[in-house]
Amino acid sequence: MVEEKSFISLKFDLLFKKVFGSEDDLIPIKKLLKEVLGIIPKDVKILNNELVGRPYKDRDVRVDLVVELEDGAKINVEVNTDVTQTLIERNVYYLCRNMSMDLAPKKILGKINRHIQINLDYSGKHEKAIERYALYEEETHKRLTDMIEIIRIDIPYFKEACYNKDVDKLDSKTKFLGLFGAESKEEVKKLCNGDKIMEDIGKRIDKYNDDEDVIGLYHYKFVEEEVKQEQLEEAKKEGIEQEKLLTAKNLLKENIDISIISKVTGLSEKEIEKLKES
Repeated sequence: MVEEKSFISLKFDLLFKKVFGSEDDLIPIKKLLKEVLGIIPKDVKILNNELVGRPYKDRDVRVDLVVELEDGAKINVEVNTDVTQTLIERNVYYLCRNMSMDLAPKKILGKINRHIQINLDYSGKHEKAIERYALYEEETHKRLTDMIEIIRIDIPYFKEACYNKDVDKLDSKTKFLGLFGAESKEEVKKLCNGDKIMEDIGKRIDKYNDDEDVIGLYHYKFVEEEVKQEQLEEAKKEGIEQEKLLTAKNLLKENIDISIISKVTGLSEKEIEKLKES
């Protein structure tokens, strides 16, 4: 049986969306844009604010976050828990997909707004704490356009920075991004203390840690992943056993001594004798 977790962090995508994707409180998403992009938007519109009822019964609930600024620029924020090259390429696809939505059907070329993707990466090798990607000429590094940008944030870096140093001496960006790596209510409180906006975000994290839908989906996914892992291990073991039996059978056909077959395959001599009789 899976043990229930006492704290659900922002690493869990639905909690992230509940905290940063609410139209009723845009302060958290504005704080994110300020710390990551260095902008203070006058207006932010949540583009994927679909209501989530009982998400743990719905495998297709979307939990990424797409927002639009007053100038039409669109920001897509992705929480990436397991970063692989395949996932990176999928994120690029998301960016291109969002750009294509600027074009009206049957229209050759309409207005294409600036598109920025912010990836909150919880794993994967990063050479820098914050990496910024755009379209450049390979040799001169001349930028082709400022309409596309991908920003990859190394959350473990900021988590380590927050817990290995005096928090009071850290800048606001480090503390804010360190919040995504917080693994307890105490860590959240420590990072948010003294900053009104951060304290409000901390209260939202605390609130949704008691939310039925967040808890339901979290434990549904948690149990599902454990079951998948168990099935994978079982299949792996079964495959190894089948391979041992096949090897033993082939060696028996070659009249190899049973004691040698036992050493090679790891099967007991009794098991091999049964194969010989079958």
